[in-house]
Amino acid sequence: MKNLLFILLFSALAVNAQKVALHSSASVQHFNGINGLVNAYAVANSGDTIYLPGGGFTSPASIDKQLYIFGAGHYPDSTQATAKTYINGDINLSENADGFTLEGVEINGQLKFDYQESVNNVVVKYCKMTKIDVYGNNTFTTPSSNLTFINNIIAGDVLLSNGQNVGMFNNIIEARITNSSGNLFENNIFMYSYTGAASYYTLNGNNNVVQNNIFLNLSNKYINGVSNQIHNNVFIDSAPQFGTTPIFSGNYFGIAQSSIFINQTGFTFDYAHDYHLQSPTTYLGVDNTEVGIYGGIHGYKEGAVPSNPHIQLNNISPSTNNSGFLNVHIKGTAQDK
Repeated sequence: MKNLLFILLFSALAVNAQKVALHSSASVQHFNGINGLVNAYAVANSGDTIYLPGGGFTSPASIDKQLYIFGAGHYPDSTQATAKTYINGDINLSENADGFTLEGVEINGQLKFDYQESVNNVVVKYCKMTKIDVYGNNTFTTPSSNLTFINNIIAGDVLLSNGQNVGMFNNIIEARITNSSGNLFENNIFMYSYTGAASYYTLNGNNNVVQNNIFLNLSNKYINGVSNQIHNNVFIDSAPQFGTTPIFSGNYFGIAQSSIFINQTGFTFDYAHDYHLQSPTTYLGVDNTEVGIYGGIHGYKEGAVPSNPHIQLNNISPSTNNSGFLNVHIKGTAQDK
């Protein structure tokens, strides 16, 4: 409890000062301002943890260490006491970043894995970003493996030409999945919709497992490739294309978009929308939980609050009272996931 109170008090004070905290086994160091993350990274050792308060921070040119980075979140209604945490520019992961973890930030750029380099065991949760690029030449000679993406908002394409054993769970994805081979897509919402003449599919690749998702696409170009397994997904088209030799069962075809969610329109993410299902017991996944982001083992966390202690209320007086005391009112919660 003392540790939780210390973290909450430090975090609340850091909101006003925009202090980045670097926690290592030996000490805690603080860094100020927009370059706080860059400066913390410069002296961090692999295995260290960096806490980012609300505010904007410049990203290091490259991350080549195993780090755990936690922001304050990106949802407006969950960051009223802290402001959201956003990182300006791309986050570039190099081969020594195995075990990298990122939670609770908005990236005003891409999450990029260096070309043809092996960056493994990466976890990204509760974030918002423009694109994911696991870039390679599709040979998988030095793949980036065991990559896990949970409860994220992804506005652009997800390129997986060097990604192996990738798991994408309970994300909202506005654009396409391209060059995916042997990966798992479970309980996501795919919003990509293209009705032009070009053969742009929502998901392109081979030997993937695609289950419990919701696909919003006004064309019938949903999945392209060879031998994809497609189970218990919701499609708004009545006859979606599934590529060559697909294995499929339990899917729901021709479901009107207006009948799926409590409150949702269009093909872009909106904080004001409600992505709960109107009929959660009607559209069940392979595990008998509802399809979409609120089903499965990684059910969507309201507000995408990161797993470190979270500040809900932050009232700190600007000065001491006549007795020399500083009035501090902080309300925080520990997280269970």
